Amino acid sequence: MRAAYRFRAYNFTADQSTLPTYQAVCVTGDDADCGADSGPQESEENLNRWMAEHSRDTAHATFRRAQWSYVEVQPGAWR
Repeated sequence: MRAAYRFRAYNFTADQSTLPTYQAVCVTGDDADCGADSGPQESEENLNRWMAEHSRDTAHATFRRAQWSYVEVQPGAWR
């Protein structure tokens, strides 16, 4: 007996009731990352300010940056 697989389309919609948050971690370092963490920031401008200040204070220049947002997923049609 052979299995039959069906695929389903999904629709992704940004949740308009929330704003995204931004976060960065300093990954500068030869043997180990610095690890300084901005914590959640309410705007990209605030995050950029944090990274600039950390860079100014430490001469570190490499960061991992992320934007966090909420998304609603609705199942769509079967294919």
